[in-house]
Amino acid sequence: MYTVIKLLDRIYTENDFARGVATSLSGSIGLIVYLVNGDLVIAVFSAIITFPIARLFAVWGFNTIHTIAERQKADDLASLSISKLSDEELEVVSAFVTAGGCVLTWSQINRLDISGPAVESLMQRGFLSTSMTADAMHETFVLDTALFDMALLRSKNDRI
Repeated sequence: MYTVIKLLDRIYTENDFARGVATSLSGSIGLIVYLVNGDLVIAVFSAIITFPIARLFAVWGFNTIHTIAERQKADDLASLSISKLSDEELEVVSAFVTAGGCVLTWSQINRLDISGPAVESLMQRGFLSTSMTADAMHETFVLDTALFDMALLRSKNDRI
């Protein structure tokens, strides 16, 4: 009896979403099979067999929903960030979009007709950083990828 109470206590204090869904679903299936057939052995086997399958589907569903929510949160944050940029900062972001990537070398930045303070402002906001090219020959400016993606999407919709 103590073992059953300990098992039930562990099940109900579990924080794993997938295990909770799988336990509920397999228990329900076991109960339904028992009520339909009246055979306890078949009901227990049905519950045991359905538990790992239900857990796999619960993990897959939870991860899918979590990934979609994270993407939406990043998109919302990037959209909010774009809406808070000044006109000069938007010109810098547009320069990256026009160039076709979120990385520009120092010489490319110097050739563009963009505001130096706007570049510095984006750096202070954390949207622009410096890096090196893959061959380590040139220093580059790197625009935040989420901000670049949102600006690219808006430019395709002619909204940036």
